[in-house]
Amino acid sequence: MKLYPHLLQGVVLPLLAVIKGKPLIRYVNEYSKHIALSPDELSALQWQSLTRLLKHCFDNSPYYHQRWQKAGVDDIRTVDSMAQFQQLPILTKADIQQHYDQLKAKNFDNNIVKSTGGSTGTPLRFELDANSNTRREAIMWRGYDWLGAGLGVRTLYLWGAGIGQVSFARQIKERLYHGLYNRKMLNSFSMAPDNMHQYIAQINAYRPDAMVAYVNPLYELSKHILQQNIVVHRPNSILTGAEPLYEYQRDTIEKAFSCPVYNTYGCREVMLIAAECKTHKKLHINSDHLLVETVNQDGQVNNGESGDVLLTDLFNYGMPLIRYQNGDRATLHNAACGCGNPLPLMSSIDGRKLDVIKTRSGKLIPGELFPHLFKEFASIDKFQVRQSDIDELIICIVTKNGLADGDKLAICNEINRYAAYELTLTFKFVDDIPLTASGKYRVTICEV
Repeated sequence: MKLYPHLLQGVVLPLLAVIKGKPLIRYVNEYSKHIALSPDELSALQWQSLTRLLKHCFDNSPYYHQRWQKAGVDDIRTVDSMAQFQQLPILTKADIQQHYDQLKAKNFDNNIVKSTGGSTGTPLRFELDANSNTRREAIMWRGYDWLGAGLGVRTLYLWGAGIGQVSFARQIKERLYHGLYNRKMLNSFSMAPDNMHQYIAQINAYRPDAMVAYVNPLYELSKHILQQNIVVHRPNSILTGAEPLYEYQRDTIEKAFSCPVYNTYGCREVMLIAAECKTHKKLHINSDHLLVETVNQDGQVNNGESGDVLLTDLFNYGMPLIRYQNGDRATLHNAACGCGNPLPLMSSIDGRKLDVIKTRSGKLIPGELFPHLFKEFASIDKFQVRQSDIDELIICIVTKNGLADGDKLAICNEINRYAAYELTLTFKFVDDIPLTASGKYRVTICEV
């Protein structure tokens, strides 16, 4: 039995909670106890949290008060069933951008400001209160825990790195932070065919009990391991995220690392939405923290069919997101899971795929780099990168206020960190970016 997870959860984090006033471990324990509830008890708990949130929104968020009244809701207490809740207007990214200040609760100050590029290619800024931020961390750790990557477990992350140059002081701070949680970070954006051996060497040296990774970089690394017949450390489990995990990718990764691979689904606006259990069949939705719906093109709920995902964060009181359409598609599943976990199920994630950009020398640039990069530029409303030629990358940008020369240079410098100046970067300023036939934006398109 490993000692550090018990030390972190039983001593270190409770002590930090007293010092910093951050009740992470209390929320982890609280959410973990919910797994013992029945589905009906979970539904009742969710409804109780939802009704409290709706009253708060009606009383303190000018946007919701006005919009719901226009929709015929003069008293939010009349919304007393899930069917009535599902008639409330859908919140889009455009709504958040256009009514940002009105969405914030007037009785909450000092919110945490975050941003996301998102797989839809529409950069977004949003806020959440500190308590909500701690709760979503707790939900993440609960989901990771049942897959073997919980608090304090020795874990290696093949994940995206921060944008731009990081100061030495910040590097030290990040190393201490990750060290506290017993994890090692490897930058997936920097991985290429000619340096994969270095990544494998670091995995073998660190010998993690679990790994957490972007799907495509890990898949490419796994193919390299199998093609070169390389011996690599075997963790107990691997968790993937950031894009759908296809079965052929899961099979390849499991063959390379000789361990089970589990999929997770989340987005920056709410963090972890759902995670597979060890039966591998479907993903369990964190319904005690979120309300997840899917709707058809007419905005009608369509459980059991692929639809647009709507999210309601039950605990973000600082800037509530009610029936927020995050740009993904998924299919919800009404049957219970044989594993005994009572949380409801999502059978598939249907609408996120970020293409990999290539260079002539064989470098592979994960599509996740681009939303991670473009979210840093407030003037960019939408973007798309398209590769039709091995030597060129076309960067389409929608902006109302133009793009400063310094911002353009910063974007080029960041891409060239991974492309090594092999790509001609061509900027195109457009009025809009067309949807795909399925009604989605694609962030990256590689045709070579």
